Order: sequence, then structure tokens, then C-alpha cells
Amino acid sequence: MLISNNFIYLEIASVNLPSVKKSLLAGLIATSCLVPPIAANAGGTPEKPNVLLIVMDDLGTGQLDFVLDSLDVNELSKRPAPSRYDGDINKMVEAARIAMPNVSEMAAGGIKMTNAFVAHPVCGPSRAGIFTGRSPASFGTYSNDDAMLGIPEDIKLLPALFQEDGYATASIGKWHNAKVIKKPKIAEDKQTRDYHDNMISTPEPGFAPHERGFDYAYSYYASGAALWNSPAIWRNGENVPAPGYITHLLTDETIKFIDGHKDKPFFINLSYSVPHIPLEEASPAKYMDKFNTGNVEADKYFAALNAADEGIGKIITTLKENGELENTLIFFISDNGAVHESPMPMNAMDKGFKGQMFNGGVSVPFVAYWPGHIPAGKQSDAMVSAIDILPTALQSAGITIPDSLKVEGKNIMPLLQGKTQKSPHQYLYWTGPGTKHYSEENQDFWHGYHEWITYQRKEAPKNPNLEKLSKGSWAVRDGEWALYFYDDGTNQPKLFNDKQDPSESIDLASKYPEKVKQLKSAYYQWVKDQPKPVVWGQDRYQVLVDSAK
Repeated sequence: MLISNNFIYLEIASVNLPSVKKSLLAGLIATSCLVPPIAANAGGTPEKPNVLLIVMDDLGTGQLDFVLDSLDVNELSKRPAPSRYDGDINKMVEAARIAMPNVSEMAAGGIKMTNAFVAHPVCGPSRAGIFTGRSPASFGTYSNDDAMLGIPEDIKLLPALFQEDGYATASIGKWHNAKVIKKPKIAEDKQTRDYHDNMISTPEPGFAPHERGFDYAYSYYASGAALWNSPAIWRNGENVPAPGYITHLLTDETIKFIDGHKDKPFFINLSYSVPHIPLEEASPAKYMDKFNTGNVEADKYFAALNAADEGIGKIITTLKENGELENTLIFFISDNGAVHESPMPMNAMDKGFKGQMFNGGVSVPFVAYWPGHIPAGKQSDAMVSAIDILPTALQSAGITIPDSLKVEGKNIMPLLQGKTQKSPHQYLYWTGPGTKHYSEENQDFWHGYHEWITYQRKEAPKNPNLEKLSKGSWAVRDGEWALYFYDDGTNQPKLFNDKQDPSESIDLASKYPEKVKQLKSAYYQWVKDQPKPVVWGQDRYQVLVDSAK
């Protein structure tokens, strides 16, 4: 094989080659200089890479071993912890260290992105950003209430491009991007107080994954799912029984799909249900027995993570056995930051929680792993976004993204491979409700909710901080600096230097007015072109624009 500038010339000997999957045409193959050459198998024929996207649900940056090494436990102990998960901080940190060894090994064998963000601080809009490669605000999705209407049908999702290119495509686990109808499935006299145990969300026609670019879907459509015997699982268009532990089911479905599609490349979206609350039920004993924090609720949390991690390890083993590990690009990420109703180290030293545009809401763990293509043991603090994942994967597979899709995500493969240290984004933006639903300011509700669904109190608590009632908020980042606005009546955004002050405790707005002006102007130039929310805050939306003028 000869490589000259942006062209690859393949010389194929006239011998009988074995039947090889995913063959590209031999000859002259034009490639972008930003896209790495596609891997070649033992027969010398180029292959298209498999792509595996693993998305955790509400996993904070502090829950991973490779993050904990940089933390001061004494400082961490000063962070607020909910009563349900109260306990010895050292035991919590040790539990986090051992909970996800396979993910830690993957991070050691690839690259850790330490300045990675999602497109929104709650599940539905964040995931919509991943699958469109766009800010969810660009199609009116500013909140989970907006996401309940699904990603508009006229928007082609990026997985469809893999499908059109001959990939086998599957979505396994949470799919929070469908317009749904919710209804109980369990007889009223057998229902629990946890709606996950009773409810089924039925996707309306045209919104399920198998209708949006996936050949196969084994999915649930609500924000969360029961750990055991979930009534909410759909296989393509059929609601099916799901006896057993959901994490095992999702792992098994993923492995079956990989083993069943050895004749073509695959794209898999694997979205585990954990550690999304309420996590009232315990995981199998083999996981629970590994943890002894002194708080059984915390042990449940870490056991749920460990079960997902074991599943990831089994999938990697399957890829090795199939001879596909070095031809599989793997991304590991969370859909947003942790909720306050989590054990420490939750979001490490980051300020805020899921639902908020502080680091704790939008900063997420991000690992990219591709043996032989992404150098091992690397770390980068370049600013990247979850909306970059699928554009990167598509371009690594040599698949063109049509301009008509209005993709905002960038190809970050040069960054992942260490060919550049520069972020492809000058700015990242967020806008929508600044909800306190998941924060420490709502801990009385969550304490009461836990007591209610475990039958320790008679009446359900009232929630004063529902997302749909929340005031508007926005944020803009340029890598080192972050500017936040919350509609508290002062009309004064706050400025933080995240590099020097990762906990965002020192407002520097009065000290650096020119930086405030710059970031405010950048946000305004972006937000003025976004459509209004489809549901949330029709009476509150305009302040998100006017406050930046």
C-alpha cells in the first residue's frame, strides 16, 4: 500500500483472498486528510470500522477511577451530600475506584477527554443532540418536556447515514427521543409506587429507533426503567416481556447483535439505564457483595455501575474473540451530570447538578478507545462536545454528511489521535430552563420521594422545582471561561474561569467586563437564530434572548 498526500493506492496481488467482510473497492480511494486511513485486515483489504457508542444515564465525572486521582478528598468532603447517601467519604471514593474497572482499562488504552460537555443538562435534549449532531435548541427542544414530543420527523438522524452505507445498526436501551403515550401496564392492585415498575411508554408511529435509522431496537422510551422485570421494553414494534435484570438484558442483546452481524460493519447505540434514580432495588448479589460503604443505598448505586461495567467488559471480550476489537471505535459518555440524589464523589468538584448549566450539569466523562488507531494512555483538556461523536465516527468510516442536515458537531479524530491539541469549537452554548429539580435545593423533595416509594410515608411529597416551572438560564463557554445567566431578576450573568476555579465559586464578571461582553455577544449571535421552545417556557423564553442584547 502506497500513501501519497491525500490518496491511498492499493496494490492487490492476484491470489485467492478469503471472503472478507466490509470490503471497499480496491484501487484509488480518496480520503480526507482529517480522516485516518481505514484499517486493513490480514488479507490487505480495507475495512470500515464498527462503531459502539456507550451512554450511561446520569453518571457524574467523579464516579470514575481515573478522575479520582486528581481530587483532594478533604475538599471533596465539604461538598453537599444527600441524607440517603450519607457516609464516610473515603469509603465512597474507594467504592467509586473499584466500580468500573473495565471503563478504567478502556480509558488507559485510549484517550480521556477532561473538558467534554453534552448539548444539554437533561436526558432527552442531550441525547437528541448526540443523534442529530446539533444543539437541540436548533429544533425547539429546550427541556425534557419538549423532548417528549420526539425529535421532529423531518430531521434525519445520523445513524441513518450508517444504515444507508450498509452498516447493521442497533439501538439498545434507553431511547428518550420518541413522541410517546404513557399508560399503566400492571393491574392497579399490583402496582408499586415507583412508576418505572408499572408504566409503559408507547412510541407513536415514526418515532421509534427502528423507524429512524436503526435496523434493530431493543428499547424503552421513558426517562428510566425498572431494574428488574421491566414492563417497558420494546423489540422493534412489539412490547415484549423482559424477565430478569435489565443491565444483563441490554448487555446480552448487544452481544447477540454483534455475533449476528459478522458479515458487515455495525453501529450500536448501547444506552444503559443506570445510575438513573430511583435505584430502590438491589442489583444481583455478585455485585452488591463487592461494596461495603456502610450505607446500603450507596452500595446499590455502585453495584449498579459495576454490573454495567461487567457488561462492557463482556462486550469487549466478544469483540476480541471475533477479531474485531482493533476495528471497533468505542465512545463512552454520560448523557449529563449526576443528580444531587447520588453518593459522593458524584460530580467531583464541579459546581451544580443535572438540569443546571454549571459544570456539574453539562460536563461529563468522555473516553474514546480504538486500539491501533487512538494512542493509549492519552489525556486532553481540549473542549469537545457529545455532538462531535457521530460526525467523527461517520467521517472515520468515510461517510459523507450532507450539508442539509445542518450538523454542528465536528470531526475530532485528529484531536483523539494527538495530531492537534486545539478544540474545533470556539464556543459551546446552552439555553433553556435552569431547573433545580435535581439539585441540593430540592433535597427535601427527594428525601420525601424516597420515603414515599418505599412506603415510609403515606402521601407523595409535592415538588416545587419541576422543570416545567423553572426560570430560564443560559451559558456559553470558550474552553477556559464560562459565562452563566439565570433569570433571578438581576439580569447579571456570572463569569468563571474553569481552569483556575473548576468549582466555579469565584464570580469574575466585575473584574473582566470585556470577557463578559465577548461571551455575551457570542451567545446572542447564536441564540437569536434559534426557534422558540415547542413546549417549555413560552412565557419565559424571550428573556433568554433579551438578557444577552
